[in-house]
Amino acid sequence: MKNTKAFTLIELLVVVLIIGILAAVALPQYQKAVEKAHMTEAIIIVRKLTEAQERFFLANGRYAQESEMDALDIDLDFLPKSSGRFYNNYFTYTCKSTSTTELALAQRQPGNRYYITIRDSDLSKIRCSVYSGASDIQRKLCNQLDAKGTL
Repeated sequence: MKNTKAFTLIELLVVVLIIGILAAVALPQYQKAVEKAHMTEAIIIVRKLTEAQERFFLANGRYAQESEMDALDIDLDFLPKSSGRFYNNYFTYTCKSTSTTELALAQRQPGNRYYITIRDSDLSKIRCSVYSGASDIQRKLCNQLDAKGTL
């Protein structure tokens, strides 16, 4: 018999199976970590918008409306702006409109899956509301944020 140095078909199938199992376990954790990072960035920006709203309130006796976002004392130059809203690839950021109690709002894009907000009635509480198009990971992170106030 020849002494060959090669893998058998069974050995190759076992290796592929192990890689597949590892990928199936790792992919959801990776997706959760990525979504958590996007949410954390949105929370930071919403807090900055809220702080700017508070400074605007102290100076003017009222909160800024969506059309007045330029008047806020905040540096969001790293975000592009369109129609009075700031945005990036993951969220659209806006301020209070006349019909809502939100001082600052981050709406998940694309597809408006959920939004993160701080209301004028309770400036210390960050709220997360889920739409029907949200993934299970987004829904769980949103529920965790609502329950604990942190991710």
